[in-house]
Amino acid sequence: MTLAEQNDTGKTVLTVFVVYDLPGRDCHALASNGELLANDSDWARYQSEYIDVIEEKLKTYKSQPVVLVVEPDSLANMVTNLDSTPACRDSEKYYMDGHAYLIKKLGVLPHVAMYLDIGHAFWLGWDDNRLKAGKVYSKVIQSGTPGNVRGFASNVANYTPWEDPTLSRGPDTEWNPCPDEKRYIEAMYKDFTSAGIKSVYFIDDTSRNGHKTDRTHPGEWCNQTGVGIGARPQANPISGMDYLDAFYWVKPLGESDGTSDESAKRYDGYCGHATAMKPAPEAGQWFQKHFEQGLENANPPL
Repeated sequence: MTLAEQNDTGKTVLTVFVVYDLPGRDCHALASNGELLANDSDWARYQSEYIDVIEEKLKTYKSQPVVLVVEPDSLANMVTNLDSTPACRDSEKYYMDGHAYLIKKLGVLPHVAMYLDIGHAFWLGWDDNRLKAGKVYSKVIQSGTPGNVRGFASNVANYTPWEDPTLSRGPDTEWNPCPDEKRYIEAMYKDFTSAGIKSVYFIDDTSRNGHKTDRTHPGEWCNQTGVGIGARPQANPISGMDYLDAFYWVKPLGESDGTSDESAKRYDGYCGHATAMKPAPEAGQWFQKHFEQGLENANPPL
C-alpha cells in the first residue's frame, strides 16, 4: 500500500516499523512477554524466523525509506534490572547478541534508519543510569559493526510528557534531573556523545503524552487514566534541537498495555493499580474506552 502511494504521488513515503520479539522479551514485566523464551532454541528462531525474514522483506523494497524502532524496553532493562530481576539476567545474552545480530543484518541496508529504544525519562533519567546507559549502548552499537544505528527512540508506549515546566528535580520526581522527555533527550545527547557514540539522533513517541495522566508515580505504565494524544507526528519538530529527528505515534492509541484480570496468566500488578483504567483487555488487544479518552484529552485538540 505504501509503495502504491509512493508510485501514485511520486513522493517518497517513509514507513515506520517496530522490531519487537527478542527471546525473553520485556524481562521485568509480565503483561507484554513475547512468544520466544530465553533459551538457545528460541534464539535460533529469532534469527532465522524473525530478523532474517525482515531482512529479506526490506531488501525487496529498496526504493522506500524505512525507520525501525528496535526492541522496546530491552536495553533499558540491561541498564537497571540485571541485579534485581532473575528473568533479565537469563535474557542478557540474548538481548545483547540479538541486538548485535539485527544491527549487522539490518543496519547495513542503505534505506533503513534504526533507532534503539532507550526507555523514557523516568526510567533512565537519573545521572547514574544515563552514565551506565552510555556504556551499554556504545558496546551494543560497536558489536553490530559494520551495521549502522541512526539513533535512539524514547517514550515508546509510555506517557511521559514532552515538556512540563511544573516538574523539577525534587521529592515529587524522586530527584530525577530529567522529569520530562525534552530534558531527558537533551541530557542523553550529551551523555551518549561523551560515550563516543558517533550517530546520536532521537525520535520521541508522543502518541499518549499530550495530557497529564492521573498517575501518582511516574513509573506507572499500564493503561493510565487521563491519557491524551500528544504532539502530531512531524520531522524536526523542535527548533534548536537538530538531533531530534521526529515525533512519532509509535504506540497505537487504543492498544491495551495489559489485562486487569488478576486471574490471567499475563496479569501484571501495575495493571491493577488505582490509576490504571479497568476493565482492560490483554496487552495488544483493542481498548475502546482508553482510545476514546485519548481522543477527548488530545493536546493539541483534534
